[in-house]
Amino acid sequence: MQFKGLHWIEASAGTGKTYTLSSLMVRIFLKDYLPNQVIATTFTRAAAAELKSRIRARLLETQQYIDQCLNQSLDQRALTEKIAQLQDPLLKHILQEYCLKLDYASSRLKLVIAQLDELFVGTLDSFSQKLLREFSFESGKIERANITDQASVYTEQLLHDVLREWIQAQPQHVVDYMLLCGRLKSAADYEGLVNTSLNFASAEIQGIDQAQLEVQDLAEALQNLTSITIPQIEELKEYYDGEYSFSFSHYVAGSDKKGLQPLFTEALPKLIEKIKHNPLEHYFNSHLAALFNAVFAIYLNQDGKLRKSIFNKAKAPCTQEVQDAFFDHPVIRKIKAVVDAKLNFERQIELVDTNLKFYLVQHVKQRLPQLLQQKGETTFAQQIRSLAEALQGERGQRFAQFVHTRYPLILVDEFQDTNQDQDDMLAQIWRNPKWYMRGCMIMVGDPKQAIYGFRGGDMLTYNNARDDVLKKQGRIYSLRQNHRSVKELVCVVDELFQRQPAFGEKVIYEPVIAGSRPHPALMDRQQVNPTPLRWVTVEHDQDESIQIARKIRELLNQGIAGDLYFDHSSGKVALQADDIAILSTSHQKLDQAQYELERIGIQVNRSSQRSVFTGFLAKDVAAILTAILHPYDEAKVKRALLTRLLGYNLQQLIELEQQGLGQFIYDFDCIREMWVNKGFLTAWNYCLNLFKIWENLVAKRSFDNERHVVNLRHLTELLSRQSERHQGAYMLYYWYLQQVESPAKRDWEIERKLSNAAGVKLMTIHQSKGLEFKVVFLMSADQPPKSDKSALVFATQEEQGIEQRIIAIKHKDIDATAMQQHSERRLAELNRLWYVALTRASYRVYAMLKQPTPAKEGKKEAAPKSAGLNVWRLQAPSSAEIAAAWSCDEAPLTQLAAALQLEQVQEIKIEAADFPQRRFYPRTKTSFSGLAQHLPAAMRSDTLALASEEQAAAADEINQEPVETEQEIVQVAQPIAWIKANFQRGTQAGSFLHKLFEYIDFQASHDDIFEEVKRRFHNDKEFNSDVLLVDLIAKLDTAKGSATVQEADIFAHMTEWLKDVLNTPLHDTFQLSALSTAHYLSEFPFYLALADQRLFIQAIQQLFEDAGHPIQDLNEAATARYLTGSIDLVYFDGQCYHIADYKSNYLGADQRDYEKTNLEHNMTQSSYWLQAALYLVALHRYLGSRLQDYDIRQHLGGASYLYLRGMQGQAGQGVCHWRPDAEFILQLDQILGYFELKK
Repeated sequence: MQFKGLHWIEASAGTGKTYTLSSLMVRIFLKDYLPNQVIATTFTRAAAAELKSRIRARLLETQQYIDQCLNQSLDQRALTEKIAQLQDPLLKHILQEYCLKLDYASSRLKLVIAQLDELFVGTLDSFSQKLLREFSFESGKIERANITDQASVYTEQLLHDVLREWIQAQPQHVVDYMLLCGRLKSAADYEGLVNTSLNFASAEIQGIDQAQLEVQDLAEALQNLTSITIPQIEELKEYYDGEYSFSFSHYVAGSDKKGLQPLFTEALPKLIEKIKHNPLEHYFNSHLAALFNAVFAIYLNQDGKLRKSIFNKAKAPCTQEVQDAFFDHPVIRKIKAVVDAKLNFERQIELVDTNLKFYLVQHVKQRLPQLLQQKGETTFAQQIRSLAEALQGERGQRFAQFVHTRYPLILVDEFQDTNQDQDDMLAQIWRNPKWYMRGCMIMVGDPKQAIYGFRGGDMLTYNNARDDVLKKQGRIYSLRQNHRSVKELVCVVDELFQRQPAFGEKVIYEPVIAGSRPHPALMDRQQVNPTPLRWVTVEHDQDESIQIARKIRELLNQGIAGDLYFDHSSGKVALQADDIAILSTSHQKLDQAQYELERIGIQVNRSSQRSVFTGFLAKDVAAILTAILHPYDEAKVKRALLTRLLGYNLQQLIELEQQGLGQFIYDFDCIREMWVNKGFLTAWNYCLNLFKIWENLVAKRSFDNERHVVNLRHLTELLSRQSERHQGAYMLYYWYLQQVESPAKRDWEIERKLSNAAGVKLMTIHQSKGLEFKVVFLMSADQPPKSDKSALVFATQEEQGIEQRIIAIKHKDIDATAMQQHSERRLAELNRLWYVALTRASYRVYAMLKQPTPAKEGKKEAAPKSAGLNVWRLQAPSSAEIAAAWSCDEAPLTQLAAALQLEQVQEIKIEAADFPQRRFYPRTKTSFSGLAQHLPAAMRSDTLALASEEQAAAADEINQEPVETEQEIVQVAQPIAWIKANFQRGTQAGSFLHKLFEYIDFQASHDDIFEEVKRRFHNDKEFNSDVLLVDLIAKLDTAKGSATVQEADIFAHMTEWLKDVLNTPLHDTFQLSALSTAHYLSEFPFYLALADQRLFIQAIQQLFEDAGHPIQDLNEAATARYLTGSIDLVYFDGQCYHIADYKSNYLGADQRDYEKTNLEHNMTQSSYWLQAALYLVALHRYLGSRLQDYDIRQHLGGASYLYLRGMQGQAGQGVCHWRPDAEFILQLDQILGYFELKK
């Protein structure tokens, strides 16, 4: 692939798409593009996060491999041999292309890795938000709009408004008859219709003409019906009780052998009697519906449609003349007139109803953007729509060109799930015929996995975009090696789909092969995974969930018995419940499976679909909030006491009433005052502790205890977050009550996962997309499509040679072609859904089928329905050999096997630690810089209680500026190197040096360090590296040659300085150059917990005084509970763990200024003894928690303070190493709060 123009990648399930994309990104960055010029989008945030991490990992892996090749100094022949042996296609391609310039490839990748944070990887929604903010002026969308989570509320509000408007605009009789017919519903009943239409905002919605509702014909027909007399009815006796009574179709006569006699002798006379006064009003009486249906049954079937025939074939005695006489009888003509009027009226009512739905859809769609704009908010869908509109016209062309110039390359993953608005935006920018060859657009997708039609994803969009790419000479690629599944499963599934490769909507299945990824063998009774595809047919009257539970029990028993296991190189691993997944098309079936599994004691892992605002816990929290805000209302206080959170029962409440509720009233009143004065979170935490709510919540043993604890923490977090948005306690209270009253299923309110989430995974097929499971059970794999309850019909029409999506409101008179297209679209998506389901497993699939209902005696046996996986299963095998070898029909289990128990090798006794008495920690922290007295006076007032800002790495460095006479300058006997004396002083310059030591490899060659210095000077703009470089060039005495030579000279000086630092002994004879990358960490951040009490500053000062290292006065730290910092270097010298801190302090121009005595004086003056001790305490705690058998005297080393300007490769110069006694560190740890923390 050459990264110009348009590229289309079709990646089938399990073909290593993310791996391929991350490899492509490495090639992209080695070519013409840097991270800030590239965009990568995918469907979900989780997928975006995974893609970005995989890109970083692939870049690091490639860069390290190239460095290894460089270090080996391979000649051309050795390099060719190495390329031939490589299995990784990316590394092979890079070595072939860059074999003569591997140093360039390494430097380029290092630069890319350093700038990788500038690469945008996210969803198309977040990318559109980024574009509108970054190009607000060019797009014309200057006003910033926040993404709202109240879109459903606004839609509901508009729906109510529009529905009221429509009702007010209609004649009263139309509204009355719509209500009487049950056609006029509440606004909530139209929400699904409107929301679905909003997902297809760019599609044309076909309207219909306004229908006129006339009831005059129906009224006249009913009035005529009442004029029928009994004698007239008896004239038809020979038809219902005579020689012609058995000549009627059995559908008309019924199965009770009574024929039409009940109609003419009972139903019709009774109906005439009931409706003779005001027949039209009685027609809409629901109590008379059965009578009307009985009379109309002569002409109408059960669905209310006209029968095709009433009589049997015309033959004696009921000849054609006899039948014509029946239809010409006045009674029959009057019944027929009513039936015709009824059908005509129902048609008119349906047209009015269809017009109403069109009106609602159209007007909500038009007004929603206006409402959002008024509130200064938007939704992701509306944002995409706004961006697509901004790209139209001449101004839009300029805007698109700006974006394309800024981001010339885009990679769009999961392209099959894009909607029309998203593709319009992408096409205007990156598929624009004027400039698409100047950049690159890579579209990745699998049409067989397009299953999100209900969210707006449309295969028509995908097909049109693919055609557009082909018209513009784009390249098409395919990934057809399935790495997810074992070879046998890949082959048998591939054979199955090849039986019927046409999925519908122009999606054609292309054969795949097994990939090279190694899979540990699944051993089943000493056989390697026999028949990975198994069809299990259950009896027609048996619940398939029972059969699934039995089968899973059998599999788990086999795993425990050692008969079913994965043969890893490290040993045998038995099949466990975590390896199994059950997939279904509906939550209802999953509920049944979950019930059966839990009933027999098998653990289930199923993500929650419930809102945290449902259930008793949310209502109990509402009751407590009510009591807090109304402490003097005894009824509300009693309701709060009876919650599970406070733990009182009715008997205890009666006893409390006798003593009085004064104490509780006082407590709630105090909490209310605290809420008003100190904020919600402080008051709520006080309430939780005062009433021991956490203890009450788990006082009784229950499987749901953890769920209740997690939900309470979730509710606390949501209330705390909302308290920042709602002014006043009552506003927050009313917001919470509103959520409890009408919970939704927004992402932030769905119940969170539990810590012990394990077991058999249950999820819908839609949720399983992109996931992998070892063993999969597919529920109802031959289930026919559900009845179409959608009120919309999706069809297509051709405009200018391109198919466009059109949407119509479903009604009886809709075009047959449109209905056919709609049905084909539904079936095609269902086929794709089963493809996704069948490609989730890596080892084995159990497809559950249902045996057809047995035919009655004398009837033809029912055949299996060609639905679900039967669409392919019932076709003739494309390879009978593969089908016979790797698939089979497995007999259902007749009984449940007893559960086997795992042998308990060692019983581990677990004891919970004592619950801490004090556990509320304010969110305040400090650092060494906050403690040290040498800070400016403005920062000395309890610095610890302030939110610490991120400080520069050299913020604590103090430079001495000695006043020297000319004579003194002449007398400098041992001047420090030119670069050390002339390198700028201050925080920015010091931070630049810190960053330099963070990135270099201590064992790197001279040339590698030179390149890293060059890279840092060119890239570290945040530390004014360009200003530093210009300043050094200006100071250079021998300014000869071009600017390039001068820069190289500076880089050489800097490299020599760094080599001096790396070769200077720190303690004994140990040097930094002896450290490999595996034995040190640069920039080691930490949070050190302090005591839950006032920090004793005087005790710290006395400790240092006794140790012979007095320190300056320290700031008070009354309210701090955490001390934060970042250690420049933590390293292991083979015996102990040490720390090092880089100091660029300027102490003088003479090398003698950096001898030990002067360094110790500077350490005291700058309070660096305190910094070193705090860092050693942090390392001590870290080692104690991570290192087995940790001994402070054996494992904890000392602190080396490296004064960089004085280090010249000799011992005793520029280095101050201090290793305090272990007792000193332990005492400081105790003062800071070690024992209190442990308690």
